[in-house]
Amino acid sequence: MGLPPRLGAAGLAAALLVAAFAAPAGADLGSDLDEVNDRIEALRGEVGGVREQRTELANEVLDTAARLDEVAAELNAAEAVLAETEAAITVTEDRLEELAASVASREQRVERLRTNIAETTLAARERAIELYMAAGTEGGGIAVRVEDVARFAVGIAYADRVQEVADRDIATLANLQEQEGREIARLDGERVSLGEQVAELEAQRSEYQAQAAVVEGRRAEVATELTRQQEALDRLDDEISHIEGEIAALAREEEWIKELIRLEQFGEGNAPGVLFRPVPGGVSSGFGYRIHPIYGDRRLHTGWDMNAGCNAAIRAAGEGRVIFSGWRGGYGNAIIIDHGGGMVTLYAHQNRLDVGYGAPVATGDIIGLIGSTGTSTSCHLHFEVRINGDPVDPTPYL
Repeated sequence: MGLPPRLGAAGLAAALLVAAFAAPAGADLGSDLDEVNDRIEALRGEVGGVREQRTELANEVLDTAARLDEVAAELNAAEAVLAETEAAITVTEDRLEELAASVASREQRVERLRTNIAETTLAARERAIELYMAAGTEGGGIAVRVEDVARFAVGIAYADRVQEVADRDIATLANLQEQEGREIARLDGERVSLGEQVAELEAQRSEYQAQAAVVEGRRAEVATELTRQQEALDRLDDEISHIEGEIAALAREEEWIKELIRLEQFGEGNAPGVLFRPVPGGVSSGFGYRIHPIYGDRRLHTGWDMNAGCNAAIRAAGEGRVIFSGWRGGYGNAIIIDHGGGMVTLYAHQNRLDVGYGAPVATGDIIGLIGSTGTSTSCHLHFEVRINGDPVDPTPYL
């Protein structure tokens, strides 16, 4: 099932622990017990280190999440300032458009008045000339009649009146032009000022956009770091859950297996001194006690977890008779073979069982295929060696 790298020493410590219990009767049992206790304490320290590693990683995740919140707040503030700047630019540009329209309207008004004055002046002069010419030709000679003089006087008076009106309009026009000139100059000044404001705001916008981009980059970096840490924490939690799940599931079957062996085992003959390796793969998790990373209690991993691909062949470790073939809880599809002399071997998590109850098997016979049934998260073989019902470390036999 694959333990964290720091637990590699745990399997070795557990193996040495079993070897200590197998010491000759003449050995110094007190010394052996002290040595075993020392190794148990070392094992506890090793697993405690893993627990500390998880705690440190969990704290790092919390710290990174807090930093991500801070950077997100900075990004929100930068985006808010940028939005305000955009709004100010829009308002200023609208004001510029209004000023331009106002200037154009006033210029058109002055131009219309100038045209009207010119047209009125021209018409008055043309009328005065007409009256004068009429007075000069109607008499037919040098003598000028009274009525002609009166008509000419009226024409002159009319012309003078029109000229007076024209002069007044021209004065009004000049005054209006002066006022319009001042207004247009003011508007032009305001337009220049607003143009400068727009340029300044656009420069600020560029600066804020650059700041927002930097903050966004930081946010992305922190988010990536948080994802990486969370994935590492998830992997560690999965490893913990896997250790807990499989060991607990196998432990629940312990009494049943012992009772089955008691009822089915022959007991005659001699147990094999050497066993055939059931799969060629290495051992990912060895035999021995584990300190639960969360609860702190000791739980026995009763065999080896051996690496093998899904549906790879599983071979009998020795000659014997099948005393169980079927589904059993956390073991999934499992086979138990009695080899005589109090020894049995167990093969768990199989995808397919190729031998049934009571079948005789020879060393190396294919008895099933690798799987991930029962409490298991990947294809592998859980292999056990038991002596008189009790699990022992397979190491001395393989």
